[in-house]
Amino acid sequence: MRVAVDCHMVGQPHAGDAGNARYHAALAAAMTATAAPGDDVAALVAHPGAARALDGVGALAAVPAANVPRLAWQAPRALSALGADAAVFSYVVPPLAPCPLLVVVHDAGFRTHPDWFGARDRALLNTLVPLAIRRSRLVIAVSDTAKADVVAALGVDPDRVRVVGNVHAAAFRPRTGSHERVLARYGLNRYCLAVGDVHPRKNLGALAAALRRLRVPGLELAIVGQPGRHGRRIIDSTGGRWLGRVGDEDLADLYGAAALTCYPSRYEGFGLPVLEAMACGCPVVASARGAIPEVAGGAAILVEPEEESLAEGIRAALEPATAARMAAAGRLRAAAFRPEEMGRRAWAAAREAAAR
Repeated sequence: MRVAVDCHMVGQPHAGDAGNARYHAALAAAMTATAAPGDDVAALVAHPGAARALDGVGALAAVPAANVPRLAWQAPRALSALGADAAVFSYVVPPLAPCPLLVVVHDAGFRTHPDWFGARDRALLNTLVPLAIRRSRLVIAVSDTAKADVVAALGVDPDRVRVVGNVHAAAFRPRTGSHERVLARYGLNRYCLAVGDVHPRKNLGALAAALRRLRVPGLELAIVGQPGRHGRRIIDSTGGRWLGRVGDEDLADLYGAAALTCYPSRYEGFGLPVLEAMACGCPVVASARGAIPEVAGGAAILVEPEEESLAEGIRAALEPATAARMAAAGRLRAAAFRPEEMGRRAWAAAREAAAR
């Protein structure tokens, strides 16, 4: 059996859907690593950087980055040429395909929190995602929380939804020398790290206000990620150090050297930076919203995503004994998210879709 994974977002040079791109890269890698004899994985790619990110995936097929030509004709042609028995897409699927489709709906935020999206994005998602669900044999959710939200907000039969959780990349692990490298590369000494493409729902304004309330001497806010909707304005308003997009090795060093990572998002279908930070042994303060508590599993300080609560959570995480306990608990929690389990669940969903 050959399964094709749409990885057109992987390696993109601009902002947008970074977490979704990481999920599809991890999915392709996990399925490749767990493929049974006679099975393999192919990836649809649109950016030159994807080949490096997908090293080890058996076959790569080039498709355009633009949605209309990719979905309308190039992706179906690529699936035919690859001889795919099933294909996995994100949010939107081709109108016609030569094989059964599975669609990943990472979250239902466009329905539950429409004010976080521009008018064009709302219109497209509200039209195309329900259509993709109808055209697909199965829906993949990235967490139990996301499944419940997709079922409730989009009226999907829960029997058609399979949960295939995310995993962190191999680069995210405790590393020696992180502090020295971060100081030399970025001039950062003691800092609170925030990671993710910058959108209103990431709630960085509340985080910046919490840090101003605490007034911890020498504690800076460092922001990693590209600006999304209103992102430049949000970054400027925080007064933090914006580092832009960085590679996994540098990001692992930034996690490892941080006093803490704070993830104050108002809603996430998964919340990958929480998992990455824990895998690196970094204490985490995060919002008690969406799937973040499901991912953190008690290994992070969870608070309401408001200034006062965030400040209290950060104050607690800066206590040396608490930080050490959280670092150890986070590493144990992150180890529970295994690529083998992601691959097993994904292959089971693909086989079920192909057999329906």
